Amino acid sequence: FPSHDSSTENRTVDIVFFSNPGDIPQMDWYTGCRYYLRFDPAGFDLSLLNSGAPILDNHSCRGGSAGQKGRVERAWKDDVFKATIRFSKRADVDGIWQDIADKILTKFSMGASLLETKKLFEGEKEILFVKKCQPFEISLAPIPADFGTTTLSVVGGSTRHSSAGLMTSL
Repeated sequence: FPSHDSSTENRTVDIVFFSNPGDIPQMDWYTGCRYYLRFDPAGFDLSLLNSGAPILDNHSCRGGSAGQKGRVERAWKDDVFKATIRFSKRADVDGIWQDIADKILTKFSMGASLLETKKLFEGEKEILFVKKCQPFEISLAPIPADFGTTTLSVVGGSTRHSSAGLMTSL
């Protein structure tokens, strides 16, 4: 694949932030119980993403507004969930932007409010079926739960590539 155009002035990139990979293994940190998340793709409310939601580093907002690395320009659903995201031109974000341009950082995760859920059981397998959710941030995630997440192209650049990836913030 050709490399990303890292000189793009507006620092925007198209991404897949959720590929709907099926059942996503999770663990309740309070009880230690394991379960699976399953999302209804028709139940996504993208309004918070489309209002300029933050881009974070691995769901961390420590440092207040300085923890925000960029913003969501727009989000939409095709066969997967995609977004155009824009990174800050602050010096502390330069390394992140360079790693995206160099295809080092290619995985993402969404933080989402689970608005309507239903507990299901398939044999011994406990599933939390998410009928409605509202993503409120997108994070760079070195180890996402959904490995179908990926960068697609730097907007205005020539690169198109994909990988196969989700992580929810509960």
